[in-house]
Amino acid sequence: MNAAASMKLYGSLASPYVARVAMCAWLKGIDLPMEPAPGGMGSDEFKKTNLTGKIPALMTADGYCITESEVIAEYLEVLFPEPALLPADPLGQAQSRMITRLTDAYIAPHNTPLMRMRDPAGRDQAVVDRQAAEFATGFAIIEHYMGPGPFAVADKPMLADCALAPFIGMLQQTIFPFFDEIPDPTLQGGRLEIWWQALQDHERCQQSIDAYSNALEEFLTRLWARMSQVRG
Repeated sequence: MNAAASMKLYGSLASPYVARVAMCAWLKGIDLPMEPAPGGMGSDEFKKTNLTGKIPALMTADGYCITESEVIAEYLEVLFPEPALLPADPLGQAQSRMITRLTDAYIAPHNTPLMRMRDPAGRDQAVVDRQAAEFATGFAIIEHYMGPGPFAVADKPMLADCALAPFIGMLQQTIFPFFDEIPDPTLQGGRLEIWWQALQDHERCQQSIDAYSNALEEFLTRLWARMSQVRG
């Protein structure tokens, strides 16, 4: 892999935003060291390095801190242009960036209100129905703006795939198994199913998705345990 040892990424792979950057680096063959945020995410110590206190944050070779996963991924794309993770044509680039933004705007926000409602006995059905409608709309919009594929916008993985894949992987562990109202779109025979299968058939994509899935599973196991203790 290409060395990027002079840079480091602050974050945890269990975050879909960190996983986005990690998948980008993995597809590019970049060996990008990852460390926990000093003092923890949101801590005063971390804010001395990254004023937002959020992950991921990339420390560049010259000591500059870059925040926001989308910006970090594009920075790596410019710094390490091969293999390209943006299409060569302007429309393809726009499509890739659209899928990334649509993921952040129409998919990412709708997981959080359901996290404490895995148990049907503790559900607010109005909230579930509202979030189900939001997810259905988000998935339909993303499918509409996908390219010919089989990946999100092209015949090979791009930055759009790095953005969308971790969120689908997260929902497969946190939402789809627990809410019949929100079916997994990668199992519905549509464009997202074709896309997801393409990722599984691509060795580096599959390895990246599996690494994120394992990290997320470990994090969720600890989270559910803490939540059970609080309820107890």
